Amino acid sequence: MLAARLAPFYFTLFLIVGFQLPFWPVWLSHKGLSLEQIGIVISAPVWIKIAFIPIFASLADRLGRRKALLLILSAISLCLYQLYFAVDGFWQILALGLVIGVFISPFTTLGDNLVLTLARTHKIDYARIRLWGSISFILASVGGGWLLEGRSPDYILKVIVISAALLFLCCLLLPETKSQNPKRERKGLRRLLKNRRFMAFLVTAGLIQASHAVLYTSGTLQWQQQGISDTAIGLLWAEGVIVEIILFALAHRFLKRFSPIQLLLLGGFAGFIRWLVMGFEPGFDFLLLLQVLHGFTFASAHLGAMRYISETIPLEISARAQGLYSAISVGLIMGASLFLSGYLFKFFAAGAYFFMAGGCFLALIIGAGILHYARTSRYSRDDR
Repeated sequence: MLAARLAPFYFTLFLIVGFQLPFWPVWLSHKGLSLEQIGIVISAPVWIKIAFIPIFASLADRLGRRKALLLILSAISLCLYQLYFAVDGFWQILALGLVIGVFISPFTTLGDNLVLTLARTHKIDYARIRLWGSISFILASVGGGWLLEGRSPDYILKVIVISAALLFLCCLLLPETKSQNPKRERKGLRRLLKNRRFMAFLVTAGLIQASHAVLYTSGTLQWQQQGISDTAIGLLWAEGVIVEIILFALAHRFLKRFSPIQLLLLGGFAGFIRWLVMGFEPGFDFLLLLQVLHGFTFASAHLGAMRYISETIPLEISARAQGLYSAISVGLIMGASLFLSGYLFKFFAAGAYFFMAGGCFLALIIGAGILHYARTSRYSRDDR
């Protein structure tokens, strides 16, 4: 089955993310880095992808071969991860992290594009394949603590290197995609940047995803200040990912009636309600209900973005469209929101969530404009 060759890619990719996100700071601290230096090392690769993802995406379109590029990138990344065993000190670790960021950052973009490209010609459900990434993430982040308990922080690096090796092996399993005329659209990136509806879509999707910034940076701290136990906080985080998995699994049944922009609007509306209520510091019982909305603020919006690119962008420039989504929506807009969220929480505490609700409200206005134009334009069939 085609899906059986695609799902392991997402599982191993998010295995790395699931281990690295919660435990990498522990290894960096073990190597003697200060809190400020750890923050720089972790955040620097986020900005790297803004510049390099469009480059690799354009290369994928020009070559017309996604698997080959992913295989090369995974091999280079695996080799580079070995160098962490030899580096020492802040500057060496930062330099290596930046180089690895160049080659590891395009994986989600190129993987999504490969699956969505295959979905155009084969009966495969992107959401049901993507959910394995969410399953892997929660298994790694929760099970990682049990696996690493009582072991040296050096074991964290070993686990990540093993995961990178598994990612390389899973890239071997991927099917190849070949565009018939991969070099025909040499100005595809410029064409996309001049497309006002596509740029409006990027802003809409970016504002919705970026509205999670305060939760990601300060959510745990806020809940601790409310007196919620660490166990209960862990339950809230796990609930959000579980609901995300459920929505991915059932998307083909319940969400296929919605157009891509409608899915984005659904995510924006859920975000507006979620962050507006979060600003009033609700108690644990109410938070349990609010966390259900994560299935819409993240999963619904993500599926809407993937479907918009798949259904409205020509195949020969689809990787470049995917790259711009990663660089602008998930990179630039999210990065700016993450940067500002710390200051917002410092000055407004829980009131910082009101700014996130405002971002979703703006996304709803822009998204409604795209939808209205699509319905009134002679190109409505393509732009919805």
